[in-house]
Amino acid sequence: MPAEPAAGDLSEATFDLPTIQKQISENATALQTAQDSLKNFQANTYNKYYNDSGLNSLKDQIAAKDAEITAAKQTRDTSISKTRQNPYYSAANITGESAEISNAANADINNTIEERNSLAGQYNSGLDDISKKVAREAADKQQEVDDYKYNLGNLQQQVSNYQTIRSQELQKKSSDEQWAAEFGLKLQELETQASQKSGDTSTEWERFSSKVATGAEPDAALRATAQRLLDQGIDDPARTGYTGETAARIESELGWLKQQQPKDQQNQAKKETVSEGGFRMEVRNAWKENYTPDQLKQVYGGVQFTDSDKSPQQIIDDEWNIKTRGGVRGWLGRLFRAGV
Repeated sequence: MPAEPAAGDLSEATFDLPTIQKQISENATALQTAQDSLKNFQANTYNKYYNDSGLNSLKDQIAAKDAEITAAKQTRDTSISKTRQNPYYSAANITGESAEISNAANADINNTIEERNSLAGQYNSGLDDISKKVAREAADKQQEVDDYKYNLGNLQQQVSNYQTIRSQELQKKSSDEQWAAEFGLKLQELETQASQKSGDTSTEWERFSSKVATGAEPDAALRATAQRLLDQGIDDPARTGYTGETAARIESELGWLKQQQPKDQQNQAKKETVSEGGFRMEVRNAWKENYTPDQLKQVYGGVQFTDSDKSPQQIIDDEWNIKTRGGVRGWLGRLFRAGV
C-alpha cells in the first residue's frame, strides 16, 4: 500500500513545492502501473488457477461419465425394443423380460450417475474456490489503485491550496503597493499646496513644466508614474484617476519624456522584449485599471517575447478570455492564475 503524504505548511517559506510535485509525478506513475495491472486481471488469474488446479481433468472425466450414461440408456432401450418385437414371445414373456432388462440396466446407469455427480461436485467446489481467490486478489489490486488515487488527489489539493493562498498574497501585496504610491502622491500634493506663495499667479502646470524643462526632477515617483503611463500609451493622467495639481505635474513629466524620445518613436506603440509570464501579469494589472483589449493591443503592439513565439495580440485575447469566461471552467481557469 502506498504511503499517505503528510499535509504540509502552506506558507511560502516552508512549503516544499518541488518535493510535492515529485511526489505527484511518482504517484501518477504508480497509479498508471496499478491500473494497467488490473486490466484483464480477473480473467487471466482465473485461467491460470484453473489450469494449475487439475479441474480440466475432472471436466474430462465428467464428460466421459455423461457419454457412458447415454450409451447405457441406448443399449437398454434397444434391448427392450427387440424383446417387444420378438414374435415368439407372449405378452407375459415380453413384460417380464423387459422388466428384467430395465432393472438391470437402470441399476448400472444409476451407479454411473452417482459417480458422475460426485465428480461434478468436486469440479464445482474447485471452481468456487478459484473464484473466491481471484476475487480477493482483485479486491487487493483495486484497493491499491484507490490508495494511489487518494494520495494523488491529496497532493494535488495541497498544491491547489498553496496556489490559492499565494495568489491572494500577491493580490494583497499589489494592492498595498499601489495604495502606498497613490498615498505618497496625494501627500506631496498637499505639502506643495501648503508651501505655495499667495502672490504666485502662474499655474501649477507652468511652474512645474519650467522645472522639468531644465532637466530637474523634483520627485522620482512622479517621473516614474509618467514613464509608466507613457509606456501604456496614456497621454492624459486623468484617465487613470489622477486629478488636480498631481495630474498637472504628471502631464508635465509626460511632455518632457516625450521630448527625449527620437521623433520616429513618438506616438508609436510600446516596443520592448519581455518574458511571456511578465507580460501576462502586466496585462492582468491593466484589467484592474479598466483597460479594454483594443487599448492594450494598441499600446503593446510592438512587444516581443524572450520565451514565446506568440504575438502580444494573441496573449491579450487569451487573457481576456480567461478573465471573462463563465461557468465552472472559467472559475477554475482563473483560480490558479495570480492577478486575474
